[in-house]
Amino acid sequence: MQPATAQQHLVLVVDDDPLVTEFVKFRLEVEGFAVEVAHTAEDALAAALRRPPHLFLLDVTMPEINGLTLLRRLRAEKRLKTVPAIMITASAAGANVKAAAEAGAVGYVLKPFAADDLLARVRAATKNQSRVWL
Repeated sequence: MQPATAQQHLVLVVDDDPLVTEFVKFRLEVEGFAVEVAHTAEDALAAALRRPPHLFLLDVTMPEINGLTLLRRLRAEKRLKTVPAIMITASAAGANVKAAAEAGAVGYVLKPFAADDLLARVRAATKNQSRVWL
C-alpha cells in the first residue's frame, strides 16, 4: 500500500458487501489510489461531502437507498456534480444500464468482474474525468 500523496486520486467505494469493498480497496491501493469505503448510501453521502473524491464506485443494489438513487443525490450537491461514477452490479438488464447513464454514470461494471477490467475503467475515469461512457 502506498502512502497518500497530493497527486493521488481518491476513490469512494460504496457497496453493502464488505468482501467486495475490501477486495476493491486492496486492488486500488496496490495501484496507488487512495480509497475510502462506505457500506450505506447515507455514509457515502457524508464521506463525499466531507472529502470529495475523484471517482465514485457505486453498487446499484443496496438496502434502503440503491446506488442509482445515491448517484442522483450526489449529483444534486454542487461540489459533487461532476465527479465521475462507475456503477457496479450483478444486473445486466438494459433498463438498468440506461438508468445508470441517465443518472450520470460514466461506466457500468458487472459482478463478478475481473480486477484488471475494473482497474482499467478506474484509471480511464480518473485520468480525464470525462463524461464518455466507458
